[in-house]
Amino acid sequence: MQPVIAAEAGGSGTVPVLILIVALAGFALAYFVVGPGKRKGPKRRGDIPLSKRPYHSDEELETTGLERAMSWGVALAVFASLFIPLYWLIEPARINNAVDEFYLKDVAAGRAEFQNACASCHGTEGGGGSAPHPDSDIEAAWPVPALNNIVARYEGSEIVDDVYEHILLTLRYGRPGTPMNAFSVQNGGVYSDNQLEQIAAYVLSIQTGEVPEAQAFEGRSGSDVFSANCARCHGPDAGGYVGPQLVNVYERYGWSGEDDQTLQEARAVVRQTIEQGRLLPSYAPMPPFEDQLTDDAIDRVIEHLESFQVTGGPRTGQLGGTRNLEEDN
Repeated sequence: MQPVIAAEAGGSGTVPVLILIVALAGFALAYFVVGPGKRKGPKRRGDIPLSKRPYHSDEELETTGLERAMSWGVALAVFASLFIPLYWLIEPARINNAVDEFYLKDVAAGRAEFQNACASCHGTEGGGGSAPHPDSDIEAAWPVPALNNIVARYEGSEIVDDVYEHILLTLRYGRPGTPMNAFSVQNGGVYSDNQLEQIAAYVLSIQTGEVPEAQAFEGRSGSDVFSANCARCHGPDAGGYVGPQLVNVYERYGWSGEDDQTLQEARAVVRQTIEQGRLLPSYAPMPPFEDQLTDDAIDRVIEHLESFQVTGGPRTGQLGGTRNLEEDN
């Protein structure tokens, strides 16, 4: 499909030329049929400077001079009536072809930049991979998500309206606390805004639309599911790391510690956050898990979170340890 677009874009430059030729032909026809070219008789000699020539008489101004001016008007009107509508018809296609040309160039440049900046972690085809853990004391690799299905993963998301802008923001500012560095020059990176836009264009060009089936985790506890999906950001004890601590997340969402209604309301917000993800200032964006975890796996994670919820704890940041609800009561 790409070569076809390029061919169309290359051939579109001849269309305005053809329109100009048609309009000029119409102008010439009007010039010689009803315009100044139709005028017969002796013409004014060019051997007398214009400043020395006598001006037209009143009779000439009201006859041949007026006719000549009107003839020019007719000729120019014919030219405009042909050129403007024809150009208006082809202008949208010309602009679209030019946009396609720029897009193909951006994708080609973005492919090279992606291989230099992103492929070592996200894979040469954007299929995901791993990176060294930002904490040097942890030997386990940090799982890196796939980028070739990011559009499908965020389809219908309540936290990301524009995937392209989401990719740009991530490239510009990185994800603090993760191996994802900021790549923009203004944030300590080495890439210009134009280069980041080219990388984003390339990422969108390799979309497969395939999202892995939700993982059921049959026979595994909520703690296991939490460790496999949540601990790398919220900490193994939910005390906070890249994401905020979760030991009193129910309280932050309105739970008083005893009231069942506020418990149900907080539980609903937690489920929505797990399914849809969350964008929080000063924290890395939390991706949606609706397509990665089954309803049963999400239920187990929620039960695991409820097993250590406390009230009166810190609002944000790291807690440094896990406390049980029974111990605080």
